[in-house]
Amino acid sequence: MNKRIYLNSILISLLAFCSCKREEPRPVKQDSTPPGAVTNVAVTNLNGAARISFALPGDSDLLYVKALYQTTKGVKSETRVSRYNNNLTVEGFGDTSTYKVSLYVVDKSENVSPAVEVTVHPLEPVIWIVRRSLSVAPDFGGVNVKFTNTGENDLALVVLANDSLGQFSAVTTQYTNLKEGSFSTRNMKDVQTQFGVYVRDRWGNISDTLLVKLTPLFEELLDRSKMKEVVLPGDAPLGYGGNVAGLFDGSTTSGYYHSSDAASMPQWFTYDMGVTAKLSRLVWFMRPGFYYSLHNPRVVEIWGSNKPNPNGSFDDSWTLLTTTTQVKPSGLPEGQLSQADIDAALAGWTVTFPLNTPKVRYIRFKTLKNWSNGTYVNFYEIMTWGDTK
Repeated sequence: MNKRIYLNSILISLLAFCSCKREEPRPVKQDSTPPGAVTNVAVTNLNGAARISFALPGDSDLLYVKALYQTTKGVKSETRVSRYNNNLTVEGFGDTSTYKVSLYVVDKSENVSPAVEVTVHPLEPVIWIVRRSLSVAPDFGGVNVKFTNTGENDLALVVLANDSLGQFSAVTTQYTNLKEGSFSTRNMKDVQTQFGVYVRDRWGNISDTLLVKLTPLFEELLDRSKMKEVVLPGDAPLGYGGNVAGLFDGSTTSGYYHSSDAASMPQWFTYDMGVTAKLSRLVWFMRPGFYYSLHNPRVVEIWGSNKPNPNGSFDDSWTLLTTTTQVKPSGLPEGQLSQADIDAALAGWTVTFPLNTPKVRYIRFKTLKNWSNGTYVNFYEIMTWGDTK
């Protein structure tokens, strides 16, 4: 027994000794000979960037090639590619000036080759191309900004206006990599206001600012306490404790709408807003815990009427106000959510109505498809804005 304890003690001591002797890992092959430099260097200038191609030296222990350079703002930048590449791209330039780029070859022993200096002359940065595409128009509660971003670059479009202290500052920032699109500012008074819009890239380069004076269109949040269900023939039967009133209780986490087993697609429900209004936008909120999945509505038509036919038919008494398809920002498979998905879900899905939308009092919310392609519809809240004047 004592012999076993003695042997175990020796083994523990050896392990402790070995762990104390452990050293930082080093390159498998050590030498002090720097590799050769790149040759046959050629430059292709791009928008706000440049692609540099080259031939590698014949050294057998090459590891990577790196480029060192300074961008427009004087920020030191580095780009690396492995030995399996014969080109690299330097980017982040905010103008069309001339820039120097130093190329180095690094081997497995961390030896660095002599520098090869090349000159790049970036083409017009994307921020300026997108800036020229901007158009701004009055919208309900603010302005609408349209843009074109052909290269689908990651950009921020910043809208400026005077804040409560009279400072000209950002009121909305739209992050996008869409080829084209539009977005709107909200919750602004219907008085003439000076707006500015500029484009920023991920390196902090910014375009000049487009300045316009516009008057936002009036809108107000409609009183949800006046809204109530109207039951018409053909409306979807309710089930699972759901009711139309739950959509107007002011909570996105309790009180909900849920159709029953007897419902089928397409399906709809009808409600009275309690006022006649020219609608500007409607926002619905999905069921918490099931964002972009299950029975939440996905493809929807919004119909309006001032005197619905009591037989429940979609006849001349109803007008199709708009159609919308909810989009998951990340595009991830069902059950997977990015932070952008969560943020969008918490903000609600916004349906924007055309400027020529007629005044209506009654709404039909018609679901053509839910997120599971099933036969139920279930969600938690509706908010509506418009002009009752």
